Order: sequence, then structure tokens, then C-alpha cells
Amino acid sequence: MAFEGLLQWTDAVVTLSTRVSASRDRLSVDLRSSNLVARHQAILNFHSECHFFAIAANKLIQYQKWVLTFGLCATVDFSEIDRFSKDIRALRNMREHIIDYFQGSGRDPAQWVVAGADASSVSGTMIGGRLDWIKCGAAAERLLQTLLVEPIPYPPR
Repeated sequence: MAFEGLLQWTDAVVTLSTRVSASRDRLSVDLRSSNLVARHQAILNFHSECHFFAIAANKLIQYQKWVLTFGLCATVDFSEIDRFSKDIRALRNMREHIIDYFQGSGRDPAQWVVAGADASSVSGTMIGGRLDWIKCGAAAERLLQTLLVEPIPYPPR
């Protein structure tokens, strides 16, 4: 379960990185449209895809930690994805509790704005001023290729 979950969420980060980029591309086209409904839907879709990316990235980190408690993947180098883990966790938490932050009751209001961007925003390829979905997705792709050749750990009978 732990190893398969790690594979699942690593693959999801790769997939969602592509989806966020595709959504941004659609947004760029639709923002030039005179169709206000299409423009609005493109904005909503882009924000949703960014949020889903943050959730999937957080699940990857959670499953990585779980896998390591069993001594699995001992030879796998997680350092590249680990560089994103603090920002992933912070971003996911703030986005999950976005209403609290907008109402002024978020748990860590001093962290809401980073690098001139609040956790609900996107600038370039940076979600919330913290998490570059392109770089994180590429790191997850490299990790996935490593994990897919790992022996599948089944419990002893």
C-alpha cells in the first residue's frame, strides 16, 4: 500500500504538472477572447489545477515518509524532491485553509505572502510564490523513473 501510494502520487504530480501547464496555455488564449464566460472558466480551471497540484505534491511527500518508515526505497535518492517539501507542505496547508486566511484567522499569517505573492496566487510558474510546478513536476518525473525500476516490496508470507 505504501509503495503503491508513493508511485500513485509521484505519477499524479507528473500528470498534474502537465495539466497545470495546459490550463495556463488555455488561460492565455481565453483571456484574449471576448467570451467572458470562457475567460472566467479558464481562470477557475487554472486555479483548480494549481490547487490539485499542491495536494498531489503533498501526498507524494506523505507517502515518501511512510515508505521510508518500512525501510523501503533505501537506495532511492529523494533529495531532489525533498528540496520542495517545506514549500509543498506550507502551500498545501494554506490553500486548504484559504477561507481562514482570507477571514484573518489562518494559522500562520506571516507566511501567507512570500516573494510578493500570496498563497492563492500564481506568478510565472510559481504557485503561491513558493512552488514551481514545472521544476517540481520534472523532479517527480525523474523520481518516478527511479521508483518504477525498484523491486516491488511485498510482505513476507
